[in-house]
Amino acid sequence: MQIRISRSTLTFLVAVALTALAPACATKRAGAEQDDVTGPISLEQMTPPARTAVEQLTEGGTINSIDKEMANGRIVYDVEVTYPDRHMEYNIAKDGEIVGLETGIDYSKLPEAVRVATEKYFGTSVGLSPSKGVEDGQITYEIDGTKDGKKVAVIFDSTGKLIGEEK
Repeated sequence: MQIRISRSTLTFLVAVALTALAPACATKRAGAEQDDVTGPISLEQMTPPARTAVEQLTEGGTINSIDKEMANGRIVYDVEVTYPDRHMEYNIAKDGEIVGLETGIDYSKLPEAVRVATEKYFGTSVGLSPSKGVEDGQITYEIDGTKDGKKVAVIFDSTGKLIGEEK
């Protein structure tokens, strides 16, 4: 038994099928695009596990900003918080895991090798803002300062090796 379908009927059936599938495809596409979007977000836009972690971590502090970023091949939320006695920055994975943190430290608390490298780079130890970071088990030191009249952030490992700079 053979079924014959006219070209106009076939076109109509294909159009009906595509119309029925379009909302599902659009929703899936929109979700994928949303996951790739980076930049400033609100607490409510975080995944529930990440939001819970942030609410617990920031108790007693004020959230200054939340940015959704790509770090080491995965989405993380960079959360900057001011507490009464310090400033902190947390990197929180979508599942709520703390994958990195950064806090300001006194210049005198830098390892000697980092102080030497910093003074060589900037030519001074005055007017610099150091912070200590831990990400994926690695300790780094970020120094914010001015070099050649421009704001610069440099990152050293604990041996004083320069591993990054942002001008």
